[in-house]
Amino acid sequence: MEDGIHRDVLDLDEFDFTKLDFTHPNASFKENAVQFINMDYSNKTFRITEDFIKQCMQNIKNNGLLIDDDESAKIEVNFKNCKFSNLIIKEQNIKADILFDYDENLKIAKFIIFGSKLSGKFYVNKQYSGNNQTLVIDSFKIENTIFEENFKLHHAELSEFNVEDTDFNKHSDFFKSKFSKGILTEDKAEKINNGDIGFKAINFKGLALFGDTEFSKKLIFKYVTFESFSHFRKAKLFEGLDLDYSNIQNEMNFFDVEKLDSSKAKNNTSQETFRIIKHNFNKIGNVIEANKYHSLELKKRRNQLKIFSTDFFNYLVFFFHWISSNHSKNWILPILWILAIGFLTYSTLDNFVCARYGCTNNLIDVFKYMSIVNYDDCIKKNPIIFILNKVLLGYFYYQFITSIRKDTRK
Repeated sequence: MEDGIHRDVLDLDEFDFTKLDFTHPNASFKENAVQFINMDYSNKTFRITEDFIKQCMQNIKNNGLLIDDDESAKIEVNFKNCKFSNLIIKEQNIKADILFDYDENLKIAKFIIFGSKLSGKFYVNKQYSGNNQTLVIDSFKIENTIFEENFKLHHAELSEFNVEDTDFNKHSDFFKSKFSKGILTEDKAEKINNGDIGFKAINFKGLALFGDTEFSKKLIFKYVTFESFSHFRKAKLFEGLDLDYSNIQNEMNFFDVEKLDSSKAKNNTSQETFRIIKHNFNKIGNVIEANKYHSLELKKRRNQLKIFSTDFFNYLVFFFHWISSNHSKNWILPILWILAIGFLTYSTLDNFVCARYGCTNNLIDVFKYMSIVNYDDCIKKNPIIFILNKVLLGYFYYQFITSIRKDTRK
């Protein structure tokens, strides 16, 4: 992975933190904390290491602000409005809260965390009162890492993002961040496209929050466990979602998710993912949204069936369910079909039966043959037409009732 890191980062000299000037006016101290303000670390590779944290702790102690002077002491290191090119945490055990705060639009070119254990809070651009700025990161990659405390990546625009083999032992929050692409490569068997965004082999042990996020490419959770509540409220999923290989142990909230019903997103999202979303809406009692994703689930199933195969009869069921009501989404379609059945019954009786039995041939009879309880002599004397009329009307009335009740049933 060392070679991989060198390939991922810019070829820059290392920043020598042992020469860091803690007496600089832009370095400030408070109890158990040091803050670096408006520092420029661009054109360097800046590594956060255990030795760097010890040096920060020593300077806090020198200023008389280290409260717990023992091996279990944990400090806060805050980089406020600082510039970075390469920012790396590699194979470290960091016992500190690491914060990156921004007052204006700044940029981190490459941010890599690998093979590390971070025992403190890890906040990148946390949105708090007075901070609503966007942080731009060219590339952010996390691999084989444990976050013991809360992780926050807020309001960031990430040109490239990937995370794998990582445990979030507390809450993880990606609020308002925008993900342009990932590093996944095309795999037709796995239905992965180049640049899809991957969360692979992840344990979300606390809350997993993706509120107001945007994913420009397909979002794939593979071998991911959600142990606690998670939500994607108002997330925009432009090219679809994959939850097929996820272990979901608690509720997921997809309320107000956008773009997932767009043509491209529907094509890239599996039947199983739509089923999972539907199931979670049902669990929280949101019938309207559950029915929406139930329809999308049925449509995916219909698209998978082939007319000339052993699935022929299943295909017919899904096909007629689609043309009759668009999988219970459109109540107008069954009304139109009921009108059509009434007209076809009238036309058939008018052409083949009326002359023989002396039935009336008034056009108004179309409405009579739209009624499932009509049993006049004219239609009863032709049992084939009678049976077809009542069976089809019964089916389309059922589809009409199902369609209008889908959003109003308890």
